[in-house]
Amino acid sequence: MNLRRMLLLVGAVVLLVGVIGLLMPVSIPGPDNQKIGCGNAIAADDSAASQADSNNPVNLPILNEVVPHTDYVAQCQSAVSDRRTWTIPVAVIGVVVLAASFFVGGRTARAG
Repeated sequence: MNLRRMLLLVGAVVLLVGVIGLLMPVSIPGPDNQKIGCGNAIAADDSAASQADSNNPVNLPILNEVVPHTDYVAQCQSAVSDRRTWTIPVAVIGVVVLAASFFVGGRTARAG
């Protein structure tokens, strides 16, 4: 396998990992060990987290009781941001390696 094909293969695999990471759903643990969906790294969706926040008992007036507040929207935004932090650079590196494969290992001159 020559260098061009190797770079092409590595670039395609790295790009594929980045794109799959961008498209995979992001979720966070919610109340009662249920998962709260946050969309994916391309299109974040905080509606389920917003709903979980509105159902949180900390928003209800309860006298003489302290209920810990969990901000699910902020956790969703953080989880999506964390996913974007590694998937976007991986996808860009894959594109760069793919592009580099077209410039490396050109035709060799034949002795004649």
